[in-house]
Amino acid sequence: MRTLFTTALFVPMFALAQTDTTKSDTGGAMLGIGMNSEKGAFVEVITPDTTDDKKSFTIDTRHKRITITTVPKPWESETDSVAEILKDLRTQRRNQFTYWSGMDVGLNMLLGPNGSTELPEESEYMELDQANSRFVSINFMEQKIEFGSHHFGLLTGLGWEFTSYRLRGNELLQFDRDSVYAVAVESPEYQKNKLRQSGFRVPLMLEFNTKRAKMPTADEILIAARDTVGGKKPVDLHFTNKKNFHVALGVVGTWYYDSMYKQKYRAHGAVQKDIDKGDHYLLPYRAAAAVRIGYGSLNLFAEYALTSLFEKNKGPELTPFNVGLTIVGFN
Repeated sequence: MRTLFTTALFVPMFALAQTDTTKSDTGGAMLGIGMNSEKGAFVEVITPDTTDDKKSFTIDTRHKRITITTVPKPWESETDSVAEILKDLRTQRRNQFTYWSGMDVGLNMLLGPNGSTELPEESEYMELDQANSRFVSINFMEQKIEFGSHHFGLLTGLGWEFTSYRLRGNELLQFDRDSVYAVAVESPEYQKNKLRQSGFRVPLMLEFNTKRAKMPTADEILIAARDTVGGKKPVDLHFTNKKNFHVALGVVGTWYYDSMYKQKYRAHGAVQKDIDKGDHYLLPYRAAAAVRIGYGSLNLFAEYALTSLFEKNKGPELTPFNVGLTIVGFN
C-alpha cells in the first residue's frame, strides 16, 4: 500500500564552528555534537525542553540557529490521490488472495499404466525411494485477472522447477539408441541413483476465495488520511487472508531445459560420483492437471501429469504425480 503522506527532509552538511551543536527536537532525547576549548570534540545526549512540542530539526552555530520544520505534504488533487490509493489497494488485495508465488516442496511418484503405484514387472527397475524423490519449485512471478472481484479469477505466472526421481534398486539405467533399460549391479552399492529434471513452469488456473475483503470507499480513505494528520488511529486499509478458504484448478505446463542421471557410491575408500548429462529419452515438456487448495496462508498442491515421463516407445509407460505444500509464500 502506498503511504498516504510523505515528509521530505534535507539537511546540509556544515563544518562545525567552535561550540557548535546539532540537535533534533522530536520530543525525545537529542544528540549534541560540538567542539570547544574545555571539552574538545564531544558527542553528548541533550535533554530537550519538554514545554516545546514542535517537531523540528535544529542546528546551532556560533552566531545563528537554523530550524527546519517538517509538515505533511498536501495532496495536489484529492480526487486523483484517492483514485491512486484505491488502485494500490486493489493490487494489494489481488496479491493477498493469489496463491501461486512462493516455494513449493513435495514428493514425486511414478504411476503405472493402470494408475497404480505398483509398477509392472518389466518396469520395476523404475520403482522409487519415495521419501527421497523430491519436488521443489520456486514460483517467482504471478498475475491474476479478477472476474469482478477478488473471489474469482484466472491466474498465471512463472516458476522454476526441480524434479528428482531416486531409484530404489541397485540397478544402472542404460540409454541405447532405441530404448531405456536397466542392468543389475552387485558392486558398488549406490548411495544415490537418481534422475533429475530442471525446467520452467507456467500455470493457467481458475482460483476461488471465500473471504470477503471489501474495498474502502473514497470517504473512508479521506477519513483515514485526516485521522493520520490529527494523530488519531486511522481506519485499517490493509487486507488479510486469515480464515480464507481458497481453491485453484487448472493446468501447469513445464519445459525442461536440463536432465541428469547421477550415482553416488563408495569405492577404494572414497566417495565417488558419476554424472551423466543428456536427455535420457525423458520427455522435455510436461502438461499436468493441477489443484491448489488451502485455508489462510496454508496451501497444498497436487499435480497429475497428462504426459508420460519418457518419450513414446523409448521407455516404460510411467505417469509422474507430485504432491506437497507451500512452505514460503511470497505475498
